[in-house]
Amino acid sequence: MSALIGAAWAVDSNIKWTDNNTKAELSGDYQWKDKTDGTYSPVLIDLKGHKLTINNGTRIYGNGLTVTSTSGDSEIFSSDFYAYLYGASRLENVKLVSPIDAQFFLYAIGAKKDAAKDTSTDIVIKNVQMAAPTNGKWRIRQFKVAGGGVNISNDLSSATVTIENATVGHSIYGGTDILTDGTSSASVGKTLINLNNGAVVVRAVYGGGESRARAGTATSTVGASHIIVNEGASIPGTFDIEDKPTEKGCVYGGGNAEEDNANGRAGCHVKEALIEIKGGEVAHVYGGGRAEANAGYSAVSSVDKTEIMLIGDAGLKAVSVDVKAGGASVGDGSAYVGSAIIKLSGLTSAAAPKEGLVIDGSGTENGTTLVFENVKADLSLAAITSMDAVQIDSDSKATVKNIGGAKKIVVTGDFNKMAAADILTLNEAVSPDDVTVDISGAVNVAKYEWDGEKLMVMGTSSGTAEPTTPKLPADIPAGVEPAEAEIAVVAADADEAVKAAALEEVSAGLKDIASSDLAIGASGAVTAKAETVKNAAASLVAAGETISTVSPLPVFGAEVTAGNTAAVAYKIKGADLLAASAADVKVVKYLGGGKAELFKYAAAAADFADTCFTVMLHDTDTIAGSIEDDTEYDLVLFVKDGGSFDLDEEDGWVADPAALIKTEKKSSGGSSSGCNGGYGALMILAAALLPLAYRRKK
Repeated sequence: MSALIGAAWAVDSNIKWTDNNTKAELSGDYQWKDKTDGTYSPVLIDLKGHKLTINNGTRIYGNGLTVTSTSGDSEIFSSDFYAYLYGASRLENVKLVSPIDAQFFLYAIGAKKDAAKDTSTDIVIKNVQMAAPTNGKWRIRQFKVAGGGVNISNDLSSATVTIENATVGHSIYGGTDILTDGTSSASVGKTLINLNNGAVVVRAVYGGGESRARAGTATSTVGASHIIVNEGASIPGTFDIEDKPTEKGCVYGGGNAEEDNANGRAGCHVKEALIEIKGGEVAHVYGGGRAEANAGYSAVSSVDKTEIMLIGDAGLKAVSVDVKAGGASVGDGSAYVGSAIIKLSGLTSAAAPKEGLVIDGSGTENGTTLVFENVKADLSLAAITSMDAVQIDSDSKATVKNIGGAKKIVVTGDFNKMAAADILTLNEAVSPDDVTVDISGAVNVAKYEWDGEKLMVMGTSSGTAEPTTPKLPADIPAGVEPAEAEIAVVAADADEAVKAAALEEVSAGLKDIASSDLAIGASGAVTAKAETVKNAAASLVAAGETISTVSPLPVFGAEVTAGNTAAVAYKIKGADLLAASAADVKVVKYLGGGKAELFKYAAAAADFADTCFTVMLHDTDTIAGSIEDDTEYDLVLFVKDGGSFDLDEEDGWVADPAALIKTEKKSSGGSSSGCNGGYGALMILAAALLPLAYRRKK
C-alpha cells in the first residue's frame, strides 16, 4: 500500500545498490525504474536528503523494507495513480509531495506480495508528512496503510501498525485488503494499530481489512482487532474529503466493505474488536465496521463481539461527536454487530465529556452494555441512548443524565470496608421496578438500595459489625426466632440535608428517640450518637469505672411474629469485641430521653430471652466462651415484640438502637448461666453494613 516519489530528471548514477541488490542509497534525485529497480527485493532505501519519484502503478517488492532519509530532508514524489510499497517495515523521515493540487496515491503494505502463511508483519510510519492541497480538497491526497497485505492469498498470523508524527492522507487498515475482479479471501489472526503522538488520519481507521470485488467475492477476515488512540493522535473529521461522510474522522472496530458492481460481493469480518481511546481527538467511534453498496448490490461488514473503551479523563474528552456500538451502513450495505460493550474507565471527578457527546448502544443483535469502571465523574453532558444493561463497579461514583433505557444494572467489584455510597446517580429518574439490580457479580456487599434515581451500596468490613441471620440451637425457648436486621443507611458523603432527612425518618419510627440522639457513622449507617449513649450509660458501670469507648451499632429494624422475641445478629471479629470472654462483653440499649440499660448475657440457649445477648461462633449454633481476636462471631441481641427494648410500637416489628461500650477498667463477669448483667470490655461498631434503607413493617 504505497507509492514513493522523486525527481523525474535524475540519472542512474544517483542510486547505488549493494548487498546483492537489497540496499539502495541515493546520491541525487532519482526516478524509480520499474524494469530494473522493480526486480529487486530491498530491505533498505536511504534517500539521503534527495527525491525519489515513483511512477503510476509502481510496485516496490520489499522484504521488511525501511524507506528513510538518514541525512537531510527527503521527498517521495508522485503525480499519478497508486504506487505500492509491499513488505514495508518502516517509512520515516520523508515528505510525500506531488504537483500543486495533483493527485498523490501511495499504499504502504506490511506484508510481502508473496507473504508465506502465518507470517507476522509490523509496519511503522514515523515523521512522514504530506503536502496539503492548496484547494483544501484532501480527496486527491490518498495515502493508505495496510497492516496485513493487499491482494495476497495467504493467511497471516498478526499485523501491527504504528503511526507517530505522521499524516495518513486516507485511511489505515489493520487487516488485509482484497481488491479483486475475481473471488479471493485472506485473513489475519490479530491486528494492532497504535496511533501515537502526532499521528493524523484524514479519513478513517479500521481494525479489520477492506474488501471490494468487481466480480466474484472478496472476503477479508480478522480474528481479533485492536486499535489504540493515544494522547496527541488526531482523527478529527475536519478535512474536506468531498465524499463518504462515514469515513470522515472515524475509528471502526471492523473493516470496510464496499461494492459498486452488481457482479461482486464484498465482505469483511472481525470476530472480536477492541478500541481503546486514551487521548487525542476522534470525531466518531464505531464498534462495528463500515459497509457501502449501491442499490441491489452486496457489501457486508460484520463484528461478532466489540468493546469500546474511553480510558481516563483524556480518553473521554477525546471523542467530539459520538461513540456507537454498531457499524455504519451506507446505501444497501449491511454493518452487523453481535454484541457490544462500551466501557468508561478511570475517570476522575474532574472528567467531563464534550457537550452533546452521544453514547449510543444501538446497532447490535444481542445487546449493548455500558460499563462504568472506576468512574467518579459527572457525565450529565453526554446523551446515553439504546442501552440494554449498565454495569458499575465498587470503585465508581458516576452521575449520568439517564441510563439510555437499560433494564438492568449489574454491580461488580469488591465492596469490603466500603462505607455506603451512591455509586450511580440519574438526573432523570426511572421507575425502580422497571430496572432490576444484579449484585451476584459483586463481593462483600452487605446491602444495596435502588430507588430509580440513586443506587446506593454498602460494603462489609472484617473489622465492623455486619447484620446476619443467626443460627440458633435447637433447645431455645418457645417464642424465640431468628430475624434478619434491616438497617438505615445514607451515602457517607451525602449532603447535610439528605443526612438530616434520614435521621428524621429513623427517629420517627423509634419511640422517645429524637433525631438529635442519632448520627450517621463513617460507614453510612444510622446509629445512636456516641456521646448520647455515653452520658446515658454512665450510671450503669461499676463504681470507680468510666466509659472509655462507645461504638454504636447500626440502628436496626426486624420483622418477627407478633409477640415473639427476635434474635438479631451482627457478624464481628473477636478483636472488635474487646473482651477475653463472651461474658465480658457489654451491650447497651439506648432508650431515649437520656436513659439506657444493659443487655444481660445469656450463656445457654435455654436462657435466650428478651433483653439478653449472647456471642456465637459465626454461622454456627455454637455459643462462644473465650474470644479469639481473628475469629468471626455473631453478636446476638434478643428483643421481644412489644417488650421494653422494642422501640417500635407496631406489632410484628422490633426496632433497637444499641451500642457496645468499653470501660476504662475491666471487672469480672457474673454467673455462668442465666441472664447476667456482668460488666465487660465492649467496643461499639461503626458498621460497614449493607446499603439497604431502614424500613419499618407497614
